[in-house]
Amino acid sequence: MDKLLHISANIYQPLNGKHHHTKNIWKELAKGFDEYHVLARNKTNSYSYSNEGNIHLHLLPRITKKSKIFFITSFWMFWIIKKYKITHLLAQCPIVGGFMGVIASKIFKIPLFVEIHGDIYFKYMQEKTLVHKIFSKITKVTFNNATKIRSLSIAMNDMLNRYGISENIKVVPNRVNLELFKSQKRSYELHSPIRIISIGRFVQQKGYDIAIEAIKKLSYRHYIELYLIGGGNLYDKYVDLSKGYENIKLIKWIEQSELKVLLEESDIYIQPSKPYFGEAMPRTILEAMAMKLPIIATNIAAIPGILNNTNAIVINPNKVDELVEAIETLINNINLRERLALQGYQDIISKYEWNKVFELYRNELKSMKYENT
Repeated sequence: MDKLLHISANIYQPLNGKHHHTKNIWKELAKGFDEYHVLARNKTNSYSYSNEGNIHLHLLPRITKKSKIFFITSFWMFWIIKKYKITHLLAQCPIVGGFMGVIASKIFKIPLFVEIHGDIYFKYMQEKTLVHKIFSKITKVTFNNATKIRSLSIAMNDMLNRYGISENIKVVPNRVNLELFKSQKRSYELHSPIRIISIGRFVQQKGYDIAIEAIKKLSYRHYIELYLIGGGNLYDKYVDLSKGYENIKLIKWIEQSELKVLLEESDIYIQPSKPYFGEAMPRTILEAMAMKLPIIATNIAAIPGILNNTNAIVINPNKVDELVEAIETLINNINLRERLALQGYQDIISKYEWNKVFELYRNELKSMKYENT
């Protein structure tokens, strides 16, 4: 029997019939496995076990809000592996959960698949502080002992190669559910005012301070609205940066149904992300592509492996003037807006559609063998 253990430091609630967003992902990955076990942290400081179909959710006491505690508490996987006779391991993080997964893989002689969800691990590898050196060492041990490493794009492959990691890397990109994002733009005539949009947490790596400064400098600024949607730690800072500019709209969060309407009624999607602050390949870019929006994004982390000159305008990070120029270029060229948007949509259909990506991912998981034997 094929039984997989998914190791995650995230906090979840038990499988109790209520809406559980991540459960949809588990259901897709669980297809083809007799049992799909998930080891994660509980919202409370208690242990919980729940089951639905072939999905088994084991929740450890949260202990702290920070995930670093899972580096230690994830040792509980040894008991799960032994009790349920686990045959495959999947770790979401190379450090918290992944390192303990390496030890379990060696002891029980079962294959391990390790994911990378951000470029923070490459930051550890280049920083010189003692803590970062320790994190870097742990990360490299995990990568070098994993059966397979999930990369989000060929650009992330190159990042791994730069740090001496070149074996067993498998590109499994992020995906987009076209059932959720099936309404698309029908016209590339600009709205009045022109609407520019971006979605993501208000944190440093998203580069929304760059977006705000770019809107201030645009010669068309009186005819443009910028919507930044997400909320987060830097909300108050962005409010201060936007003072006097009523055309800059900061929205903490909205329902997905409202979000899709905003996307459909927007003209340009921007992703001015900054390097080495935890960014990888934002799924929101794929969702905007699925809705046939022209994209402007920065060439950091895994983004260049997804976006190029045929499906987006890709600029350098931290460059207000480059973002201004890219926005003005799209505003002035309806043919370019349409061409980039339609090519982006074709890429979604052929490479990043929900079912295709999950089929690829399941095949990579199922085909793992311990020590490649």
